[in-house]
Amino acid sequence: MAPKIKRFLKEPLLHFLLIGFIIFFSAYYVTKQRDAHTIVIDNAVMAKLAMAWQTQFAKQPTERELQIAADEYVKQEVLAREAVQLGLNQDDEIIKRRLQQKMEFILKNNIVVPEPCEATLKSYFEKNSAKFTDPPKVSFTHIYFSADKVGNDEAQKKATTVLQTLTGQPSLQRAPELGDRFMLLYDYNNIDKKEAASLFGSSAFTDSLFTVKEDTWAGPFQSGYGWHLLYVNKRQGNIVPPFNDIKARVIDAYKNDKLKEMNNEAMEKLVEKYTVKLKLD
Repeated sequence: MAPKIKRFLKEPLLHFLLIGFIIFFSAYYVTKQRDAHTIVIDNAVMAKLAMAWQTQFAKQPTERELQIAADEYVKQEVLAREAVQLGLNQDDEIIKRRLQQKMEFILKNNIVVPEPCEATLKSYFEKNSAKFTDPPKVSFTHIYFSADKVGNDEAQKKATTVLQTLTGQPSLQRAPELGDRFMLLYDYNNIDKKEAASLFGSSAFTDSLFTVKEDTWAGPFQSGYGWHLLYVNKRQGNIVPPFNDIKARVIDAYKNDKLKEMNNEAMEKLVEKYTVKLKLD
């Protein structure tokens, strides 16, 4: 070993620096370990526990109940920290998904969609009119024939016979008395297909409401209840309401779309910070 290196290694200053380095990192390690095993319960934690208790049980917690909540908090902290020390949080898909959800929430929470001006709203409304189009609606009356009374085939035959009678009376636009008693209504005004399906089910009768010729009796058509003859008084196609009538809807839709757009842009900026390497066999 060279004389200069020997003299350098014997320097008291070097020994002092090495000892200081060891003491510093020993103290840092001990402090870190002590902090890892220290659970702080301050006023903020107690307030959070009290709020959680009130949310769950719809009442303010008593001192005893708050102590129970604090004890449970300590147990959760201990188990969580022990799990981290054991590395149980590594490559855990559930934890990753939860962190992902939190990050997505943070991204969205930090996005402020500016209030659109009138011109922007009208332009959006014109370009996205399909979003605000009301579905076709129909007004009709019907005659009901119950299959429970005479059987399905006989009910259909009865309906067909009544239809032949009605064909000779084109002016008769309503005749529920020619059929059986029906538990719902005989006449409906301006209902769409979704509403019709909720009443008569997804059936041939529901479909026929939007296909048969207006101002004439047609049928018979089957529903879950039985058979029906149908008279459609009026049918209107897809209608886009005037802008001023649905302005609030347009604003909500615009803000939702703008939020998605801005959120995607924020996500793209985050992705740009990372390098993706493919290592495929």
